[in-house]
Amino acid sequence: MNEFRLDPESLSFTLVSKEPTKCKACDKKSEKLASFPFRKGYVNVYDIKDDVQPSKFELTGERFKSSNADGYEEITVENQEHGDNLRTYSTEEIEHLLWFLCERKRVLNKYNFGENMVIIRHLDQHGYFDTLLLHVPTQKVPGSRCTECENVNNTNDREVYKTENFVLYVPFAPKYGGEVIISPRKHLAFEDCDSVVLFDLAGVLKRLLEKQPQETTIAIVQMADRHFKVKLFHGAVDAYSVLGINRIDRSPEDISKELRAKMSNGT
Repeated sequence: MNEFRLDPESLSFTLVSKEPTKCKACDKKSEKLASFPFRKGYVNVYDIKDDVQPSKFELTGERFKSSNADGYEEITVENQEHGDNLRTYSTEEIEHLLWFLCERKRVLNKYNFGENMVIIRHLDQHGYFDTLLLHVPTQKVPGSRCTECENVNNTNDREVYKTENFVLYVPFAPKYGGEVIISPRKHLAFEDCDSVVLFDLAGVLKRLLEKQPQETTIAIVQMADRHFKVKLFHGAVDAYSVLGINRIDRSPEDISKELRAKMSNGT
């Protein structure tokens, strides 16, 4: 059973869940939710039946309680064979895929799945985007300034490339190797992008992917402040970790039970 837990010291979340061992696109079990024409075939959307739920283990006190952290996950698959062709797509084709993702986000906005979004794709694996919507880890504080607007306005000598709509920069404190960010120069939610903005983004992505190593992770991230950005990392990065959520594969109660048994046997 998957569950989120809130650390009372750091106020960060941990997800108790084993990472999937199979390809989600190859192992999909649900019927198609939607289809869009793409190239000579279709982009198909499937939901992922995950059992993420609020933790049943609450900490006492006024602040440190378990999260109300139900969420939603779906995959958008344009390549039916295992393997990724994204690097070979034209700017127009990448723009079409981004438009499909925006359209799905508009549909999902009708439901209360959470304001924190990551759409992740591991290049050179199976060609699909994995969309995850959660209520955790952050909530927008009324009256607070947008963090990403602050970042975009203070890239300084970390700025790499700029277009009419986007700036490409290296974050001030990268959390992963080779991390770069493509961010709208103005405050913009992902689902509010029009075709002109998406084509501009597709062009930046196309140009950047030509310079990236074989194993690269693309993550479209939007937190509760609704200013999206696209992050690229070297290697395969988990969707939850992009949102700042730790993942462990065993519950603390199971670990404690095992340790108690070992300690008892040693006495």
